[in-house]
Amino acid sequence: MKHLLPIAASCLLAGGAIGYIVGNSGDESAAAENVAEKEKSRVTGSSRSVGRSGSGTGSASPQNPGSGKPQSYGDVSNVPGQTARVQALVDLYSNMSSEELAEEAERLKDLPMGERFLAGSLLYAAWAEVSPYDAMDHANGQRGWESMMIKPGILQSWAASDPKGAADYYATNKSQFAGMGMMGRMGGGTGGATIAKEWAKQDPEGALAWAKTLEGRDGNDATAKVLAQIASSDPERAAGLTSGLDGDALSKANVTIAKEWAKADWNEAEAFINGLPADQRGDALGAAVRSLADENPTLAAKKALEIPEGDSRDGAIESVAESMSRENPAEAAAWVVANGSEKAQRDSMRNVIGNWVDQDPAAAKSWAVGQPEGALRDSAVSSYVMSDNNGSPQENIQLAETITDERSRGWSIGMTTMRWMGEDPEAASNYLETSEFIDEGMKKRILGRGGR
Repeated sequence: MKHLLPIAASCLLAGGAIGYIVGNSGDESAAAENVAEKEKSRVTGSSRSVGRSGSGTGSASPQNPGSGKPQSYGDVSNVPGQTARVQALVDLYSNMSSEELAEEAERLKDLPMGERFLAGSLLYAAWAEVSPYDAMDHANGQRGWESMMIKPGILQSWAASDPKGAADYYATNKSQFAGMGMMGRMGGGTGGATIAKEWAKQDPEGALAWAKTLEGRDGNDATAKVLAQIASSDPERAAGLTSGLDGDALSKANVTIAKEWAKADWNEAEAFINGLPADQRGDALGAAVRSLADENPTLAAKKALEIPEGDSRDGAIESVAESMSRENPAEAAAWVVANGSEKAQRDSMRNVIGNWVDQDPAAAKSWAVGQPEGALRDSAVSSYVMSDNNGSPQENIQLAETITDERSRGWSIGMTTMRWMGEDPEAASNYLETSEFIDEGMKKRILGRGGR
């Protein structure tokens, strides 16, 4: 069962919003990720032993009613709290045989999209520990997008138990995982990277040797994942293992090492970065500053401004702002506005406003509403509406209606209306009937969700 916990964390990143974002793209998925990120660290559990196929040692039937353990998905759906439901799902699926998991997978087909994805991801991950070939065969029979969302979890769980077996399957079935590298921050990277990350936890040398047999982005990402695992305990050793790498593979490896080294010793990390080729220093420094931000936001703020303008600097500014906002969100917001690009300002608001709402929602709202019309205000208002779970849904919807960006406005109103449906279905339904800001398809999905 211990291998299910990383899958559970990933589900918290994507599951709660999947019903809204399927068929959409853009910054909203990252906003959902940031909201869910606050929950994932609370997922806990214990271990279980598994086999290659059949039921293994985890083949016992679901616990009896007197144990207090869930007996079915219906029991789980009544558990209050997203984190508690994830743990209940882990408890439910962790003692099922391959045959029982196959039956349970069929029962999930009638669930709403978001619930089906959350439960299905954990079910298939548990199935991969017991009988990975059966789990993969069943996943391949699902609809295209569902199969694509489920299979990364199967591959990760399989690699955590049997990396060589997962690698052998991947070698002859790469086309099944072609979409993994396109899933953005809510995905886990390429299939090779997913296997390499788990393999490196058990056998770094074997994982590195395997990663170097892969080609293109797959090989580069896999090699970087292995070196990241090594660098987490011995960055100097990881740096020595980059010999023979070149191009993107070397660049990604150096970024990874700089990121891990900065957690252990900033001065040594900076010395390493300064010794890199000039065209690699910016990305490596950006990664290192993102790590430094958690430990020393003041120094990280200074170093972030030394990074050349571009994505690496924007990402570093976003990380620094998030760290600063845990203690002083007003200062963080002012710092971002003074030093960040339009993109960095917009992206930083997700976490800055979220932390501000936790500390002083009235001040957060006042600052967001007071910004000049444009991308910064849109992001700040959207982030406020998404974070203010204790405020009035009706008032937050009225505020969301002032967002000028159509996609962001629809996302904010839609997600807030979903929450409103849980508190006052009649009022929320009346709003949906007359709203000009939500399309008919989304209205039906929200009404269907609220009616369950």
